Amino acid sequence: MPRNFEPTKILQEHLPTLGSKGGLLAVSENGKIRTFSAGSISATDHNRLYYIYSISKTFTATAIMELCEEQGDFLDERFSKYFPETTIPHNITVRQLLNHTSGLSDYFNSKIYQQALKENPTTPWSYKKLMEVGLANTPMFEPEEGWAYSNPAYGLLKELIESKSGMGYYDYITQRIIKKCHLSHTKPFLKPDYHLELLEGEDDSFIGDFRPQYQPEWIATGCLISTVSDVAKFYDALFGGLIISQESLSEMKKTVSIVPNPPKESIPSYGLGLMHFKNSPLGDSYGHGGGGPGYTTYATHFPDLEGNRVTISLVLNNSLPQTPFDLVNSIATHYIDSKN
Repeated sequence: MPRNFEPTKILQEHLPTLGSKGGLLAVSENGKIRTFSAGSISATDHNRLYYIYSISKTFTATAIMELCEEQGDFLDERFSKYFPETTIPHNITVRQLLNHTSGLSDYFNSKIYQQALKENPTTPWSYKKLMEVGLANTPMFEPEEGWAYSNPAYGLLKELIESKSGMGYYDYITQRIIKKCHLSHTKPFLKPDYHLELLEGEDDSFIGDFRPQYQPEWIATGCLISTVSDVAKFYDALFGGLIISQESLSEMKKTVSIVPNPPKESIPSYGLGLMHFKNSPLGDSYGHGGGGPGYTTYATHFPDLEGNRVTISLVLNNSLPQTPFDLVNSIATHYIDSKN
């Protein structure tokens, strides 16, 4: 890693603008990882665990690709082929669930969901109710005639993984991805953090510390707990061919634009469990963001940043309305500048 690469100042400068008190960062260059922190997060927190939230979707998509390799490609098969009694439109394919072109709605920004979570965080809804509320506005459009982020879509993919593998979702993820990549600090979110072992975080919608109150059942898609270093290791392994084939990875990298009138460069796009910006001045990178009580997360992998494989993994210790894309781009730009 360049001797002059020191992103702590950049991280510190962005915190007030983003509205977060602390940030924790891992940067991997060709598999060698360094960690940095700023604000309320100190060096003693560099191995602290946190909820990675929707970064878990990349794990889910990777699991689907593994099953396609083992059982034959089913990306363009209708979901209803495997679940004939499903309530979603029967023409929706697995690929459309993965890249959010299915037309399914969501629960995350629903006022009913947000109010229930705020007023009764320790009393989660059942999975059935989550899905019913989440799919209440389905279809939002015909498949592939629009783009809309849908957590229920990934809840259905979780069910498909279990049906196809004959294993529980977390069992499959643990055996086939976490252990394969030697992610020693990554585990399922199965119960609240009663002992306050996770990274401290803030969420104004909770009275007191959110960690012992927040229940895993509020997340239909499943959620993993990890560290910034383990998340970087995961993306390194995924893009390094240690989990799935390059052919499968190519399928994951086939992206669609997520806005109707995109700019000419840095076009927001989405693949199979991967966020991407087409025509970015920094070059190609693929990753995912996530947000929920207490944390805002983002990680992205640059296959070729100044001739190196670079992964940037970040967590901010507050619930924020936006993914910190600009912060990560600033860090990547600093990396380039420090090599020149």
